[in-house]
Amino acid sequence: MIDQYYLPVLLGIIISFASYYSRKLSIKHKGYSRKIVSFSAGVSITYVLLELFPNFTEAAISLSRFIYISIPLGFIIHHIIEKEIYKHNSKVELVRMLSLEETVFSFVYHIIIGIILVTFARGSATEAILFSIPMISYTFLSNLPANPHPLKAKAIFLSSATLIGTAIAIIWRNIPIEVEFSLIGIAIGVLLYTVIRHHIPFGKKGHIGYFTLSFILYTLLIVASWYF
Repeated sequence: MIDQYYLPVLLGIIISFASYYSRKLSIKHKGYSRKIVSFSAGVSITYVLLELFPNFTEAAISLSRFIYISIPLGFIIHHIIEKEIYKHNSKVELVRMLSLEETVFSFVYHIIIGIILVTFARGSATEAILFSIPMISYTFLSNLPANPHPLKAKAIFLSSATLIGTAIAIIWRNIPIEVEFSLIGIAIGVLLYTVIRHHIPFGKKGHIGYFTLSFILYTLLIVASWYF
């Protein structure tokens, strides 16, 4: 029983490290930044459409179609929060409020990621690893614009949200399966919103070659996982 928790804890540690150290990085070279963003966006979109959403659909059909509501719920909640911040804050307050929103929302979202890691690890190690790669990418890119928190203890605590989520799932072993897949649906919605709204470069921005390369590579990885 204990062995199945080693992997999600390890992956949770990796994501937490990605969260902590990405706050300290700054990609100054614009060309390099566009390549990273385009590649990461391709990985996330490929995983959601080719692996995560089909698996979620199978579970939702067998459990309850109402679980589908969790996907637009995650998407819409993120959208509404951002819209309200833009509507009700001056330019002076906007940056501070968006930073606060990102910090709180990211903390809660990474707790959900930690719970999902344990759920997937119970199924198979491959499923958990395939999920963790886009989540590391999401974490890294989401934190890049943020300013490092001046209090190191608080920065460590905020970055440990994924580990907190894995601990919750390990301690609370009997989480109803409907709740688990509803959390997965919310994660899909939030990830889609973030990638489409913030990570996929618009217009002439971005690097189509790296986006396409990530699609090809992650598709091959996912397809290979179907046979092993």
